[in-house]
Amino acid sequence: MNRLGKTDLDNWSDCWFTTYKELGGKSDSSGSKGCPQHAAYELWQLGRIKDTNIPHRQIPIKFIKQRYGRNAAYAEIALDLLEKGQAAQSETDLWFQVQGILRTTIHENPAESQQGAVTVARALFDKGQIVTG
Repeated sequence: MNRLGKTDLDNWSDCWFTTYKELGGKSDSSGSKGCPQHAAYELWQLGRIKDTNIPHRQIPIKFIKQRYGRNAAYAEIALDLLEKGQAAQSETDLWFQVQGILRTTIHENPAESQQGAVTVARALFDKGQIVTG
């Protein structure tokens, strides 16, 4: 996106699919899913992805959910748990943690199933692509 000088979602979609493959993604259909793609896009807008020239902004989860959507909130909560070393090892258990935090933080019910936002957050974190702090 930096090389293109673009910030829009359409260009992100093209760049995302390449990055998804670089992160180890194998399924074209999974790489095209909206939920993980949007979660990564919002993390990028929040300055959470390294080498983007976007300053990291620490924003309350309630505002992230309102401004950027549920997938961004799910991904941000997962990153917070990962950074603190408090994240469950399995994707399922990490998703349960994220659901619980969302319920107690903004008093809303999360989605019943994890559609990729937590998986993307963990993959980016594990590959050292997340701005921490």
